[in-house]
Amino acid sequence: MLSPSAPTLVAYALLDLKHPIDEPTNYTKVEKLFQEAILLDPRHGPTYNAYGNMELKRGNVEKARQIYQNGVFAQCRDVSSVYHGLAMLELSLGNVETARLVLIKGLKEVKINDGMMDNSRRKRSQFLTHTLGMLELNSNRALEAKLVFEAGLDRHGNSSQLLLGAALSDVNLGNEESARNLFERSVHVDRRHAQAWQSWGVMEMRAGNYKVAKTLFQCGIKNDPKHGALWQAYGKYTAYISPKLYFFYQFLIKQFNIFTNNSNNGKSSW
Repeated sequence: MLSPSAPTLVAYALLDLKHPIDEPTNYTKVEKLFQEAILLDPRHGPTYNAYGNMELKRGNVEKARQIYQNGVFAQCRDVSSVYHGLAMLELSLGNVETARLVLIKGLKEVKINDGMMDNSRRKRSQFLTHTLGMLELNSNRALEAKLVFEAGLDRHGNSSQLLLGAALSDVNLGNEESARNLFERSVHVDRRHAQAWQSWGVMEMRAGNYKVAKTLFQCGIKNDPKHGALWQAYGKYTAYISPKLYFFYQFLIKQFNIFTNNSNNGKSSW
């Protein structure tokens, strides 16, 4: 008989949360699964992350914070998931400066433990970099954001998300040519990265490069036809170019809704 492991228990707990056998969800049962996982492997970072996330969603903020902090004290092998959960908790409460400090500390810990990380853990640490970069960008600190994204790219290589973050930073800094290059690299790494196509298209439209913007929106939709924001951006582009195309904009939105509904029913009209 196979002995239970922390990842297996966490998987059972998450399955019970998403598809509960009992109605309503038996949180006591799920909590016991998380606690047993911690007893089996006190340094399994994803356990603290999932456990803390559950308590945060339930509104138990202090309990969630304590769980994340316990993960930090346990010096988890995958420490990035624990720091990320704690930072997201602080952000959800509007504690931007605290979240910034948590993310910076987490990145320092990841750097120290880099030699002991496997590829999957190293990849998950990208979330810390991306979240810190976006925090700086949303705080109108574009230069600091660019430095964070560049450091992440130096560390992790080509990441579509990090390239997009660096591009958005350059847009805010007024470096259009550099942003253009970063957008191109981002969609080259991941052709289905709809947000990169959309953001690039919006930049070109604002710069008056309407034909380029149109091509970018169309490429994005071709690669990810179910992305609503891309359809919306394309529709706004057509309405911006000519008010007479307003009805075409409405048609595009209608087509997206038809496509989405049919896809959800297991068929497509396209």
